Parts: sequence; C-alpha cells; structure tokens
Amino acid sequence: MTVSLAGLSIPAPDAITLDDIIAMYEALRPQMPPSVPPPAPPREITRLVEVLPHVDALILDGFGVINVGAGVISGIDQVLAMAAARDIAVMVLTNGAGQGAEASWAKYRDWGLSITRQQVVSSRDSLEAALPAVAAGRLVAALGPAARPLGIGNELTISGDTDMFDRAECFAFLGSAGWDDRLQTALEDALARGGRDLLVGNPDISAPLGGAFSAEPGYWAVRAMKATGIVPRWYGKPHRAAFDIALARLEKVYGRHFDRGRVAMVGDSLHTDILGARAAGLQAVLLTGYGLFCDGGAHDMIAACGITPDWIAATL
Repeated sequence: MTVSLAGLSIPAPDAITLDDIIAMYEALRPQMPPSVPPPAPPREITRLVEVLPHVDALILDGFGVINVGAGVISGIDQVLAMAAARDIAVMVLTNGAGQGAEASWAKYRDWGLSITRQQVVSSRDSLEAALPAVAAGRLVAALGPAARPLGIGNELTISGDTDMFDRAECFAFLGSAGWDDRLQTALEDALARGGRDLLVGNPDISAPLGGAFSAEPGYWAVRAMKATGIVPRWYGKPHRAAFDIALARLEKVYGRHFDRGRVAMVGDSLHTDILGARAAGLQAVLLTGYGLFCDGGAHDMIAACGITPDWIAATL
C-alpha cells in the first residue's frame, strides 16, 4: 500500500474509519522507522499467555490491551498474575501524553491491577526528555485544552495565554480532548507563518470507542502537515526513543538486563506497536480481539502494509 500525503483524503474528526486510519499512517511511513520483518511467518495463537514461555519481559500497550475506553479488558489481571508467576517482567508503554503515565497508572490502580507506578511509561516521557535540547530558550505552547501543562518556565497555555498562537515558537501537542477545528485553524495559521516547530506527544491517529473512532493528536498533526507542509517531530511509538525509555525503566525496576530478542511488545496497532517494536529489536505481538482490529481485517492490513508481527493473538 502506497499513500502520499498530497493525495490523502482526510475525513472529519467524527467520521474516521479504519481505512482512513491506515491510510493516514501509511502517509506517515517516510517519517516512521523502517519495517523489519520477523525471521519467520507470524505464529497465530488463541491467547496472549501462550507467548509467555518465549519471553523474559512484556511491554504492554494500554489501549486495546489493558483497557478499551474507560473499561478494563477482562483477563488482563490473569495475564499479569501468570507473568509474575514465571518471573516475567512487565512494563506498560502508552502513547497517552495528555496527562502522562501518572494518570494511566491511577486507572490501573483503581481497577485493582498489579501494576506499580514505576511500571508505566508514556510518550509524554519521551517528549519531556527531548524538550531541553529541542526547545531551549524558546516559548513552548502546550496544546490540548484538557492536557496537563508541561510545567516548564518558558511555557504558554491555552487557558493562560490568549495570544499563545502568536507568541509560541514551538508547539507541543499533548492531547486532543477538547481540540476542535477552530483551534486547529489557529495552529495551522501559526505554523504557516514559519519558524515554528510542531512536537507531537502522541503519534496515534485514532482509537476505537464503542463503534466509532476518536481523533487523536496524530490525526490533527497529519492535517497540519497537509495544510502547511510542516514536518513534525514525533515522540512515542513507533519511534525508537520511547522503546529505549521503556527498556531502561524495565532494567531499573527489575534490576537486571534484558535481551531485546526476549522482550515482546504487545499492542493492537500495526503502525505504532508492531512496526516500532520490530525496528527496536523486540518481538511484536498483535492483539486483535479488542482494539483497532476487533471487527476483523488484521490479516488483510498486514499484507497491504507489509508490517508483520512475530505473533498474532486473538485474546488475552
């Protein structure tokens, strides 16, 4: 499948389909890591726990693996318990940047899951680690009406700076909750004037929400690219820095080294979870029962996009 940004048709934020999501991700392929095929055809299994004998650590996506929307996926507590019984390390790596890892962990805690705060990393961590070098001495606008501010001295926010779009030299897109066409137009007008960077803290295009698809920061970033020609800086999956942060945290929390070939990333997205994991030297497990491919189509998309996991698991 070859999709150019110039020829891309972008739907309204409330009319996104799975085909739209894949097309937008494909238009971003030149900015993503290269596809690294696994050494053998994907192994199809019924349950994720069948992977456990083949790994020393799991890195779990949040949405589509632990939860869908505000609801926990039945069986994730059993996966965590079985992993612990085998001394398999667990880390969560989410592309949620609006509130960051703290908010994700708070959900898991409230659901009674055996995940500690130190076992959760978000794409926001990757963006924040890069900020000192990328935005040194520049006014940074934190985008996302509901997003937690970055807390840096040179920060502008929608709530506190009415002239934010005029003054900002760097835009950090953290969350899409509350984002709309009016704010998008203001962002695109600012970017079109030149001399400004767009940092995308969540590369996700969309997530399934009860029969519909959300518009995540990656969706709005693609619109800005098409409207202005800007090339964003991306933080989070599928980009290498996010996986490196997760692996470093694994080794810090568990106090031992992990061979990347014995670490499996588990997610529901070919373009963020699977592509990124394979490029980072990890095993990749596509979970199809709950997220993007819960209504089918995974095998067709694997063939069309040329992004191949090591494992395809139907359920937890």
